[in-house]
Amino acid sequence: MTHLDITVPVRWTDLDAYGHVNNAAMVRLLEEARIAAFWQPSDEEIALGASPSPAGLGAAGVGAQVSTVIASQRIEYARSLGHRREGVTVRLWISRLGGASMDVDYLVLTKDDPSGEQPVTRARTVVVLIDAATGTPVRLDDEARARLGQYTGEPLSFR
Repeated sequence: MTHLDITVPVRWTDLDAYGHVNNAAMVRLLEEARIAAFWQPSDEEIALGASPSPAGLGAAGVGAQVSTVIASQRIEYARSLGHRREGVTVRLWISRLGGASMDVDYLVLTKDDPSGEQPVTRARTVVVLIDAATGTPVRLDDEARARLGQYTGEPLSFR
């Protein structure tokens, strides 16, 4: 399996009253990793220092012809996560590549467990590509399918 490892900071504002990362903040950590992995910054953003995405789907954001929507999200919390100055590693890959959608699977890992023996979180997001103007699904073209195909792997098992 080929996966992407994206480092995401854990912010003080991600913590709840119990001192661990709140469930809503975990969704944001997954989102930040997914954006870094798949959504290509514009040429202007790259010129200003943004990193190109390894598995880019093309330019995203305001004015893009193709947008994405989240059709579903599943998250299982295996252990709590407190503040970590070094952030976390979000390991992600595509477990299903459909016509206009893909399942992105994630493991949230700490730096002291890089092999993922004890992930903090397991998750899956179903992402659908849509025409930004009409909201109708847009099929992945052959180029995008080949690029994304490099990051496919077995689907996670959930409890």
